[in-house]
Amino acid sequence: MRQRTEAEDLLKQLYDLEKAKGRTPRRLTSKDLGLSPDTLECLQSELEREGFIEPRSLELTESGRHRALELTRAHRLYEMYLAEHSGYSPEDWHRLAHSEEHKLSEQEHERIALLLGNPLYDPHGDPIPTNQGAEASLPHSLSIEELSVGQWYHVLHIEDDEPESYLPLVGVGLTRDSVFRLDRLESARSQLFYEGEEIELPTFSLTALSLRPALSEEVELGHLEQIQRLVRLEEGEVAEVVGLSPSCRGPMRRRLMDLGFVRGSSISIDMRSPLGNPTAYIVRGAVIALREDQARYILIQRPTHDRSAE
Repeated sequence: MRQRTEAEDLLKQLYDLEKAKGRTPRRLTSKDLGLSPDTLECLQSELEREGFIEPRSLELTESGRHRALELTRAHRLYEMYLAEHSGYSPEDWHRLAHSEEHKLSEQEHERIALLLGNPLYDPHGDPIPTNQGAEASLPHSLSIEELSVGQWYHVLHIEDDEPESYLPLVGVGLTRDSVFRLDRLESARSQLFYEGEEIELPTFSLTALSLRPALSEEVELGHLEQIQRLVRLEEGEVAEVVGLSPSCRGPMRRRLMDLGFVRGSSISIDMRSPLGNPTAYIVRGAVIALREDQARYILIQRPTHDRSAE
């Protein structure tokens, strides 16, 4: 099973190269593919036996292209399933989907797709191929050289293949459809304003983001200049829920909405635990206790005056 998994990983790599360049490069060495010569020879033999590549070549057959698309579809559908129907964190999605993509049948793909409503994109913004092999295109995005300090940006896609750049981004809550302001752009470290927080990140991690300028309506309607995370609310203050962070997905998002944390709800602190976590909040007449890692998903706006004084 392990050898088959590694062979199919190579198949996907060859398919991606073919798609990027229009055809499989004529000369590919084991070094190009990040494999030892012996491993490449072994995996190439496996793919030849399956009829996925031409004999004594790394050129894909139609059967190979179909299987590569099938694996890509399985991976991205399963990542979407994990995002919407499990409690796993974004750091785990890629690893778990990579394990399952080699096991899922086409029938299981279709059941997952139907459950999810046949999504066009996975949670990172990668297009999900249809069962006929068609896939939506990625929109044009700005290069890091085109970014301007003081501009608001909308995240279209996050590349999750490189943990060194991906993990710092998800660690601060950035995800597809996040909108942030770029406050500083330097060679080593940069600073963003996101969900009311000043966030410093290694500049190389920004290369994992596909961005477009945010529309002025997005900034105004989302109150992005004024919003903060609920964890910043002080005792005695009354605020209004603006919405939930785009990083809040699946069961957690549905649970918070069911509890009344929806746009327009008034919210205040009832009491804090002796250690400060969890905190009990009053929302829609009910007292709800939330841990800090849950409260950070809830975005609030303080009124210009304290309603509790009215």
